[in-house]
Order: sequence, then C-alpha cells, then structure tokens
Amino acid sequence: MSAGSNRADGLVTHALWQQVAKQVEDHGLVVWYDPEGHYASVASRLSIAKTTVVCYNGSFLQLRREIGPLLNDLHPPRLVVYVPMEQAGTDHALIELEAAGVVVQPGQQPPNRNTRLSLVARNALRPLRGDANAAEIEKQVEAGKLTLADLDVIGEKKDSGVLSLIFGSGNPQEVALGFLASCHSDGEVEKKSATGELADLLRSTLEVDLPGNAPLVEMRDRLARHVLLTDLVAGLGESLPASLNSLKVAASPAQRDACVVLARSWRLRRDVRDSYVTAARKVQQESSLGQVEFVTGTIAQVETFPCLERALLRHVEEALLQGATTDLLDLANSRQSQFWSEVTPTIQAHWALLAAVAQVLLEADRVANSLKDAPKTVAGLVHAYAEGESPCCLLDTHHRHLESRRYNFDLDGADLHPGLDKLILTAEQRYTEVGSQLAKAFVTQFSKAKHPIAGLLRQVQVFETQVKPHLGKGKTAYVWVDALRFEMARELADVLKSDFDLTLHPVLATIPTITETGMASLMPRADQGVKVVPVGNCKLNSLS
Repeated sequence: MSAGSNRADGLVTHALWQQVAKQVEDHGLVVWYDPEGHYASVASRLSIAKTTVVCYNGSFLQLRREIGPLLNDLHPPRLVVYVPMEQAGTDHALIELEAAGVVVQPGQQPPNRNTRLSLVARNALRPLRGDANAAEIEKQVEAGKLTLADLDVIGEKKDSGVLSLIFGSGNPQEVALGFLASCHSDGEVEKKSATGELADLLRSTLEVDLPGNAPLVEMRDRLARHVLLTDLVAGLGESLPASLNSLKVAASPAQRDACVVLARSWRLRRDVRDSYVTAARKVQQESSLGQVEFVTGTIAQVETFPCLERALLRHVEEALLQGATTDLLDLANSRQSQFWSEVTPTIQAHWALLAAVAQVLLEADRVANSLKDAPKTVAGLVHAYAEGESPCCLLDTHHRHLESRRYNFDLDGADLHPGLDKLILTAEQRYTEVGSQLAKAFVTQFSKAKHPIAGLLRQVQVFETQVKPHLGKGKTAYVWVDALRFEMARELADVLKSDFDLTLHPVLATIPTITETGMASLMPRADQGVKVVPVGNCKLNSLS
C-alpha cells in the first residue's frame, strides 16, 4: 500500500489517506461518501499506487462513463470513487460499485471504514496529544468549530521545530520512521543538541524507554526492538506464546497502535524496506524468537519477523501431509506476494513449491474420483483427458510444474524442514499412483476397442484433414515439435489465445510411438500407409 501523502501533509490528513489506502489494499474498490465535503481537497489530490481515483462532479452519467472501461474485468479494479454527498441521496446510482467493493463514509461500520472527521482526528491526534486532549478536540469538531486544515495545524503544534527541520516533518510517525530507517540525520541531531527532544517525542508517542543522553545508535536499536516487539505482541493477541509474556512493550492502546502503524509503514515503504529487514532479523536473533513455538492460529496475519513465516511454512507442510485442501492452496498462493516472500526469494520459492504440491495432490484426488465412473470407450477417455474445463491432463501439468519448482529450488539456502522432502515424495507417489490408474483404464479400453477407433482423429490423418485444406487459401506454416506433450500444448494455447484464433485437438498416435514414426505420420500421404523399416545398427525408421 502506498498512499499519495507527502511530508507537508498534516497528521490528520495523513491518517485519512492511510485509512482509505488500507481499504483499497484490502478490497480494491472503494466508494467514498463525504456528505459534509470535509475531504474534497484531499480527494482531489489523492494518489494511491496502481489505483484510479475519480471524483463526482455533478453527473453520475459522466462518472459512469469515466470509470466504465475499468469495470470490464472479472475482478473489481483498484478504484476510489469520491462522492461529496449523502449515500441516501444518490438514488442507488452506484449500487453495483458498492456491491463489488466497500463503502467508506461517516458512521460506516466496521470502524476502519468510518470517515467521520471527529473520529479520524481523535485517532490521529491521541498518540500525540493524549486521550483527554484528543477527546476535547473531537467535541470541537462535532460542534463544527474545527476544519480539517485546523486539525492539521493542531497536529503540528506540539512537535519540535528543530526536529521538523532535521527530519523534514513534524509528524511524530515520520520523525520516528526517519530515525529508525537511517542514520543520515544523526549528525544534525547532535549538531543541534536535539537528542533529548527526539527522545521525549518518541517516548510520548510510542511509550519507549529512551534515555535522553544515550548514543543515537543505542537509541535506534532500542526503538527498533520496542516497535517490532510491540507489533508482534499486538498482532498475536491471545495467541502470544507464554514464553513471550514478559516482553516489555507499549501498554497503552494509543501508543501500541502507534507502534503497529509505524512498523507497518516501515515494512511497506520501499525506500526504507531494507533497513526494516536488517532490524527485524537482528531483533529476532537477539530475542531468540526463532526458537519459540508459535500458535498457528494468527501468525498468518502477522508479518513482523521472518521466523513467523517459517513457522507458517512448517504448519502448511504438516497440514498438506494430512491432506490437501483448497484453503491450503489459497494460503500458499497468497503468501507468495507477502512481505517476507518479496524480500526473501527462498521463502517465495518455498511457498511456490508448496502451492505446486497442493495442486498435484488436489488434482490427483479429483482425477481418482472421476475414474470411479470413467468412460467405457477409448474416445470417452481421450475426451475426458484432453477436453472440458478441468480435463485429466491438468494432473500432468501440475506435476510438471512441481518438478520445475523442485528442480529450481535452492535446497542449500531454503532453511529446509524435515517434512518438506517427505511432502514432495508423497505428492510424487500420489501422482504416480493416479497416473497409473488413468493409464490402466486407457490401455484396458484400447485393448478391447475395434480399430480404427471411431470418433478420434488419427496421427496419419493430420496433414490430409488439418493442413491440406488450407494450402490453397494462402501461406500456411506447418510446424512439427517433437516431445510436446498434449498438456504442454494446451498450456501454450492458453497463453496464445488472446492474440490468435486457436483450436486444439487430441490425436491418436501411430504405433510404435517413437519420434521417427510420429514424424513420418505427419507427412503428406501418411494416411495411405506408414511403414517401419530397419536402418542398421539395430535402429528403426519409418517411411510414409
């Protein structure tokens, strides 16, 4: 998530931006109603990465024309539609957008979709001004005495002017992030004797124990440890292991929330991401978190430390050994785009390998079930293998993907768990078992069939039926590819279908199914007969 905020934005405006951007990240499409028009200037310059922002300007027809091209996909677009009026006053003009995404507006539930200005102001200012002061400000907003611009000024008043000059912002979150992510400002902090002011600001905002006379390097290490461990404890909640109960973290809700927001921003901002990775690994090692047994219930929602990702990998491996489910497949696929996967290629490759294993196991189960009522003819089995939305050939495709993932997997650098080898072996054995059942069903029916088999194209008929009719109509390319399995051709066709008109047909190969026979069977006049002849050195060839 990357909201279009900048260092000149006030604290409350920045909080609102983050709130809307978080909904876009989670749901893609956001319809934002602002009946009092508090956020018109914010919406007009709102910028969120890979997201279109459209503002209503008096005509819903014009608005629909503007966003129409974005609505042609099967999935909702990343889109924010800002409407400065009551939802009830729109006569349901945007009902389709609301159904496809989420609505944010004053009073909306859950609370993270409530954009009531007084609530946004209270939540943004509470870490800086305290509960009592923030509550008083909330009352003044409700009374109409304070605007968004006024609130942004209030948010800056308590900040140190010296720190604002050093870090380019008076926003405590920005100051904390700037200090955490880099030592570039240390010289200016020492030159202007601002160490004490920096410690006071961080202490009041984040509830961190920072002696004002400590070296800046020590302060940075203490702050990183405090912020990251608070983020961990807050994320795990009741699932926090007993061995971590004694961790010293922010206790008050406001300061704890401020630490969570800071950790999240530190992770997601690409310009400071590397410093987060370094700090997280250091704190993890110093706190021996890699030896902690985490409960699997909530760790999928926590991205603080890489050891949580490793624990989740182990959990999915163990669960797949008990049986693959679509939920496990979805989890493995989704983790490939999460933070630690993006910054650690071995973790991403590990998740991709688990997803490939899950696909093989799920497809093997599906094919095995279908064989219980398999077609009783060769033609029926061929069509079941090659055609339809979910043909049996997908089992071969998923197995090929598994083999590719396994081959390219860095076994030495992957922090392997004992269960991974066993899991891959289980998937391989299951593939072999079901593939053998499928082959046996085909061979059984093939041996009983009357030849030539009706309803199926034979390899020797390809030129006469598929190529020759086009020769008189224009230039025709006839390409032979050796060892291209049907499922590979099907996958290739899926890639090309957006640019070409394609048809894909299964064909019965000529026996013996060796390269020489196959190539001869594709020649002109092959339908008139293909012969196998010796060519010396105990080799065979084919002539058509």
